[in-house]
Amino acid sequence: MDSTLSMLLIIGLVVLASAVGVIWRATRSRVSAPGSSETSPRVPSGYLAVGKTLTMLQVSAPLCSYCGAMRGILAAAAERDPQVGHVEYDVSEIPDVIESFTIRRTPTTLLVSASGDVLFTLEGPTPPGVVSDHIHRAYEEIQRRSDEYLI
Repeated sequence: MDSTLSMLLIIGLVVLASAVGVIWRATRSRVSAPGSSETSPRVPSGYLAVGKTLTMLQVSAPLCSYCGAMRGILAAAAERDPQVGHVEYDVSEIPDVIESFTIRRTPTTLLVSASGDVLFTLEGPTPPGVVSDHIHRAYEEIQRRSDEYLI
């Protein structure tokens, strides 16, 4: 086989594998927002970061390969904003939360207001930009809900 053809074949395989990897990784995380706050269960205050406007409640498992990476991403986000707290629980420590919010995979991160309302659920490995964006959106939702009480 010609060396040029071999080199093109190798380059093509690397590009194909990279594209499949990017697509696979992009589909691994999912963000959702629950229904109305009147019908959704609340996270008990004992699971929330004390004195914070927003808590990132991370559910992890001992053998989860992505949980450590999410821990770093969420801890960095909490360091940047003094009103955001990050707490992490092993999936076996909080069965009531797991059942109430139908958590089926780790890592799962609940963005929770100080009143216990889940504003967003981040499932799977979530890039830092998506985490920051949803923290901003959570603040907007908290503000919107507080404005409703003023009317």
